[in-house]
Amino acid sequence: MSDVLKGIEKPSKWPTANARLLGVGLGLPVDPLDRLGTFSPDEFERFVLEWADGYLAEKVPGVSELQPRGGAGDKGRDIVVWFGQPGDPDRYWHLYQCKRYSTALGEASALGEIGKVLYFASRGDFTAPREYWFVARKGVTGGLQDLLDDQAKLKAELIATWNKNCAATIRKGQTIPLDDQLLELINGANFPVVRAKQHLELINEHGQTNYHLTVFGKPLVERPKPSTPPSLIAEKERTYVRQLFEVIEEMTGSPIQQESDFKHQQKPALLFERSRASFYSAEGLKELARDQMKQVEFFEDLLGQFRTGLFFTYTAPAANGHERIRSTVQAAQWQQVDGHVLGPHLTAFDREGICHHLANDESLTWCDHG
Repeated sequence: MSDVLKGIEKPSKWPTANARLLGVGLGLPVDPLDRLGTFSPDEFERFVLEWADGYLAEKVPGVSELQPRGGAGDKGRDIVVWFGQPGDPDRYWHLYQCKRYSTALGEASALGEIGKVLYFASRGDFTAPREYWFVARKGVTGGLQDLLDDQAKLKAELIATWNKNCAATIRKGQTIPLDDQLLELINGANFPVVRAKQHLELINEHGQTNYHLTVFGKPLVERPKPSTPPSLIAEKERTYVRQLFEVIEEMTGSPIQQESDFKHQQKPALLFERSRASFYSAEGLKELARDQMKQVEFFEDLLGQFRTGLFFTYTAPAANGHERIRSTVQAAQWQQVDGHVLGPHLTAFDREGICHHLANDESLTWCDHG
């Protein structure tokens, strides 16, 4: 039987969430654990899918494939996580069973789910999972957690209550006896380690994904001080620096190939130094979005707002490139960014630097050519 199915689909965007409004002046944030407790069954399923896609598939060492199996004919498997490639004799898998119940998952339901997977494994439909995890919307009962904390007791309870909890729940219209094959699997070395994913752990792992801020409005830490421009021009600066050299050529009337060509001329040198410093100030805003918010797209969206809002300024006639820089930077100080998630961190120097970021991605040019 082939292990290979289609890969897990990317979750769609969280319904009704507006990234621009997250965590900005909306009062005290709701604790993620409390917010998780308010999720509807559909929201919890989406949350688990995000966690699986962003954490299990990306952060857990050794994962080679993640497959959603939930639905008709799943044989008790919701999310299958493979370690090793198809055909590898050492390949194994972990099972994550998602439960959307409105109450805590109890012993009877959990034992029935475990029994179903073990039954199909004992028939040879697939190998037994190495680990079996319950991911329950309302957590698990104390009684079930006690069993999970003592695997010997769990096995004994599974055997003792097989007829009650498992026999009639595995196949519709059939009663599955606890035969020798099942007993051998339950009592043998291949019995999976069964655990429950605790909500706090689940939230912490979801917090390592790019989905977390959109769902929970993850609070930001203080923005670090922007980096000082390095003495040598970095590769990422090449385009806007080339444009600055063209502006300074107009200012000085001399060819400019490098900073040393004008470093003793006060006005061009000050323009160049200030432009680089503001570029790195805005770069710090980009790093904030990328490293702390885990969404560099927020910075790209902010650039887009300035690109659109300043269009008629940087495309208007100008006497020279320096005049176009001056008018564009002035207009940038008044650009509206109300409600943007980066808005509270945006400084006047960032606004100036964003103009040079737009020059760097060639959205605008300072000097007219031809």
